[in-house]
Amino acid sequence: MRRKAIVFAAIFVFVFSCASHLSNQNSSSNDIPFDKLKIPTLEEAIVIDPKGPSLDPKYYEIMGRAVAEVNDVSALAPHCKDAIEMLRFETEKVGGDALINVSCSSESFRASAVGTIISFKNRQEALKVLRDIKAILK
Repeated sequence: MRRKAIVFAAIFVFVFSCASHLSNQNSSSNDIPFDKLKIPTLEEAIVIDPKGPSLDPKYYEIMGRAVAEVNDVSALAPHCKDAIEMLRFETEKVGGDALINVSCSSESFRASAVGTIISFKNRQEALKVLRDIKAILK
């Protein structure tokens, strides 16, 4: 009897996991105007945590905003983490260097994240300043 219960529990977990991956409804978008689009680089976009020091606006230009929404059947999934990764993808897609003013609201089965996409005027200089001010980077 105990063995049947374990097998049944394993099957249930497997089926539930598969169902949650099949029913994901994720979306992301941005409002970047065509004239601000840049050629994507191979560099990963940086998320500058709003809880830490912020970069002086003289080091970057604002490109626009990005939004992401994650819906998942599993309440155990890291919804905000997934939504922020989708924001990072949007940033890289339009040639942005980083995200600022990132926020995420999460419920049991969904999360919504928003952030501002920026482009560094000089990437090396901006990264040095971020290190010097001990900004929290993700």
